[in-house]
Amino acid sequence: MFSPEKDLSRLIVESLGKDGKSISSLDKDLTEKGIKNHRLVLTGYLRAMKDLGFLRAREVPPAIIYTPAKQLPESLYQTVKRQCRRLKGVDTDEVILYTLNRLFKRPIFESELHLADVMRPLGIQADESAVNEAKKILRRAGNVIPADNAYLPAKEYPDIYPDILAAIVLEEKDSYHLVMGTKQTKLI
Repeated sequence: MFSPEKDLSRLIVESLGKDGKSISSLDKDLTEKGIKNHRLVLTGYLRAMKDLGFLRAREVPPAIIYTPAKQLPESLYQTVKRQCRRLKGVDTDEVILYTLNRLFKRPIFESELHLADVMRPLGIQADESAVNEAKKILRRAGNVIPADNAYLPAKEYPDIYPDILAAIVLEEKDSYHLVMGTKQTKLI
């Protein structure tokens, strides 16, 4: 969420569309969206995305047309949301807040909750010292500092949290086939 590079890569893929664009037209689109980078920076960024396999480039002299090659990986916020939405019988928005809070060990900003499709206020508002500490952590990592409210979970979900983390890791590493599906109840 807070890394400009991650946001920029998503903006680039959205702006390219399926037909692709030249560096010049992409630069104009990004400038209209408020993203101003030097053209050489944008060119290097596009080449890096191409090297990583996210973009394709074809030469149409004098321009190079970039098109999306594959979908960008999900953000952590989207992954947590998807895993929590599978749960039944609990307020999944609260579980998302709890999971993000446990993962990041800090209050969760409203803009982060929006990235996980939580659009309503929940939990308890974090006190000013906790918010300032969270902002200091984000600033130290070179991230954009949000100006919105930050929240802490009102409820605890200690039994659900390990299952969510396990599901995220197993899915990410494509290892569900290694999990025992049933428990043996008696010796044969």
